[in-house]
Amino acid sequence: MINLIKELGDASKRTILGQLKNGPKSVNDIAHASGMKQPNVSNHLARMKSKGIVRSTKVGRQVFYSLASVEISEALSGLLVSEGEESGAELVLDEELTKQFCRSAVAGDEQECTAIVDRLLSQKIEVIDIYEQLFGSSLQMIGTWWQVGAIDVGQEHLASAVVERLMARAIHHAVPPQPGAHRAILGCPPGNWHTLGLRMVSDLLRLSGWKTYFLGANVPIDSFVSAVKEHQPHAVLFSCPIEDILPEVDALIDSLNKLKKDGLHFTIVGGGAAVIVNEEKYRSQGVDFIGHNLKHFRDGFIKKASSETKPNLNGNSSIES
Repeated sequence: MINLIKELGDASKRTILGQLKNGPKSVNDIAHASGMKQPNVSNHLARMKSKGIVRSTKVGRQVFYSLASVEISEALSGLLVSEGEESGAELVLDEELTKQFCRSAVAGDEQECTAIVDRLLSQKIEVIDIYEQLFGSSLQMIGTWWQVGAIDVGQEHLASAVVERLMARAIHHAVPPQPGAHRAILGCPPGNWHTLGLRMVSDLLRLSGWKTYFLGANVPIDSFVSAVKEHQPHAVLFSCPIEDILPEVDALIDSLNKLKKDGLHFTIVGGGAAVIVNEEKYRSQGVDFIGHNLKHFRDGFIKKASSETKPNLNGNSSIES
């Protein structure tokens, strides 16, 4: 604590710590935001790191600095007002905030990610907007970082786990309406273990008044068929991010089309990178709607589906897309 108080006596170090209070940042980030020269920022960070006040984490080819411990962060809360708090500025759901959130998630700094989400919630930002503009955008950004080799698989999984836990935290702040007439079954076809995107879609449906049955990852096709027969949904949704398992997607769609020929009425909805790339093919095979992202799904499917239904012979209603 004595070391920290001494550092705060220096205006430049005080500025740097104020920047780090808002989350991990690179030397370039701090220099750009503060107007300080990069060598000076680097020297100050190196000295504070040697005193245990800050720590560094390598993310791909970049190094990001953050406060060294929860105790340091709590002490700063009482000793220092960050630039954003001092001006009364609110967080803005934009690309810069998404980058900040992603860096923290990849570095495993769940405390910083939680602070961002809690602050957005305190600003009365709608949970559905946090899902679309923060969580959804973050997963896309993290996926891109992984594809270009900026982060490894372990960092991608770490970040995904942080997002998943914060989804649960955010959804508790929402009050979903009582489920209406619409029902949906959601699941990942055999071989797909990536559930986060589809789980977000399930939560969006719930927040829009749908009753959802989320089957999870790696769902056998016969389990899809059994669920459809039992619950007679208005929509069946699946996701596939990788092309290696597209044969399983083909088999699932064939099985769903057979159910429709047998008299069941429901809309088939697909998503995931591999399906989007092959959108024309899957449209021709009977997929009624393919969501490119959460916003597209919300505006292109949920809003339309919630207002356009027609009765069917089995007492269900199908959704025209």
